[in-house]
Amino acid sequence: MNDFVSQSLQVCCRNEDLLLHPKRVMYWPAGKTLFAADIHAGKEHVFARSGIAIPSGISEHILQDLFALCDASGADRLVVLGDFVHSTPLSSEAWLSTLSSLLDDRPVLSVRVIAGNHDTARAQETIDPRIGWQKDSEQLGPFVLRHAPGDDTRGYLLSGHLHPTWRLSSGGRHSVRAPVFWFRQHHAVLPAFGSFTGGMSITPDEHHDRLYMVGNDCVMQVPVRTARRYRKR
Repeated sequence: MNDFVSQSLQVCCRNEDLLLHPKRVMYWPAGKTLFAADIHAGKEHVFARSGIAIPSGISEHILQDLFALCDASGADRLVVLGDFVHSTPLSSEAWLSTLSSLLDDRPVLSVRVIAGNHDTARAQETIDPRIGWQKDSEQLGPFVLRHAPGDDTRGYLLSGHLHPTWRLSSGGRHSVRAPVFWFRQHHAVLPAFGSFTGGMSITPDEHHDRLYMVGNDCVMQVPVRTARRYRKR
């Protein structure tokens, strides 16, 4: 068992095993596919152009981590469920060359992006052409891949967009808010992979939903009914 597997939590979805990793990616072993959502590469440059000082190198580190996870999992295919970029980048942004170098080092890795609301046509034209783009949605085995969550008659939908988080409370003054993998009856929402993205508090259905909270080195299931009862106190 390699480190990627040992650090991951295995869940079953539509009779398929999925590995949820604390780095906020999902691996589908049968399809040798790594899923990630909401990278938002280049976001720090957008802030800098607005006069807000942000440390450089954030996007380069995010991309290096993402491709290292492809290596660790043994994936043949990387699928980003939308918002690979934050805005149309300038050609001088360093993360663009980092992306090309990472692709150079992995010539057999297929990289596809299900275009999200930030992935404009101009942005797609600016980055390395080895990135494959899919508009709207795509079916892959029992799954339908799309940026925004919802239901699809073709299969179980995997999505991003919401950057889901959950606040778990002890019932007193102590609580923790962290990203979660949010599994619903007909679709799942992955946490944002990008470290400079923020998050949205969600309201799960205690009868049908499953929440898997991300820690520094683990993923754990959170009892939704217990979590909701604590929040009411």
